[in-house]
Formats: sequence, structure tokens, C-alpha cells
Amino acid sequence: MIDRGWVRAGCVGAAVSMAAFLFLGAEAAADVPLFPPPWDKLAHFTYYGIMAGLLAHGLGMRLLFVPLILAPLIGAADEWHQAFVPGRDSSIFDCAADALGTVTAVVAYRAWGKGRDAANARDR
Repeated sequence: MIDRGWVRAGCVGAAVSMAAFLFLGAEAAADVPLFPPPWDKLAHFTYYGIMAGLLAHGLGMRLLFVPLILAPLIGAADEWHQAFVPGRDSSIFDCAADALGTVTAVVAYRAWGKGRDAANARDR
């Protein structure tokens, strides 16, 4: 059986790596436009949703407020950082897509967790 502690730690580590990549890879990403509008908003939604989902699973149900606060703050910090990177631009709409992806992922994780708990209770 897989040790849940290692899985949870891996999820937090993956989310931290995703956040670090945003800042460390900003200059390289400026050289190549990744997604044209409006698809860039979908990319923001997905990226931050995955980051928030990893954090939610890594931290557990009792700490679901942490990804709801941390992921949008990272998104806002990234947008602020992009304002100073040549070839990149900053957008409030990117921040909104980040926050929407975060909320969607955390709500989905909470619903999945409640469904899982209910199924486990039935099996007992």
C-alpha cells in the first residue's frame, strides 16, 4: 500500500515546484508566446487549478483555506513580476482566471473528498 504521507508531501512539493517555475522561467517564456488570447486564460485557469488541487490534497480537508489564499496570491505576485519582464505583460484578467481555477479545483476536491468519505462509511 502507498504511504499517504509521501503522496501528500509529493503533492505539496509539486505545487511548490509549479510556483517556483512561474518566477524562474519567466524570462524564457517571454521569448515564445505560449497561448494566444483568449486561450491564455484557459491556461491560467488550468495551471492554477492544478496547483490548488495539489495543495488541497497535500494539506488535507482541514486546511482547504490555504490553497484558496495561497494560489491567488502566487498568481498576483506572478502578474506583478511579469510587469517588469521584457516581452511579458500583466493583466487583472489573468488574476481572475487564476482565482477561478483555484476555487473550482478546491470545490471539486472538497466534493470528491465528501463523496469518498460517504462511500467509505457505506463500506464499513
